[in-house]
Amino acid sequence: MAVTGRPRLYQDHESFAAKVEDYFAFCEDNGKMPTLSGLCYFMGFHDKESFGTYADYGDDFSRTVKSTRLRMEDDRNQRLANAACTGVIFDLKNNWGWKDKTESEVTLIGHEEALDALKG
Repeated sequence: MAVTGRPRLYQDHESFAAKVEDYFAFCEDNGKMPTLSGLCYFMGFHDKESFGTYADYGDDFSRTVKSTRLRMEDDRNQRLANAACTGVIFDLKNNWGWKDKTESEVTLIGHEEALDALKG
């Protein structure tokens, strides 16, 4: 006997994409920042990974998943450009792959020069 899983919440791409758009409209109407966890809750998922699995259900679903994530990252970019906020920076680093870039210059000196520098 074959084991089957729970049926998908969204059988067709149109209803899936429409619900995503409903979420963004809800956020805009209520002054909320769109988040992946908020989207998943709004769409009826029980975890964030469920949204991503829809990328495997065909090109249309995949484009919606990818463009939704890109849209959320762009939202953070716009917020960061308008007002530097540590929460937005934290989100970009931890959820969107951003990194701080630091540069260091190293100068090598001989051991005699180092001893002279320590002696003052």
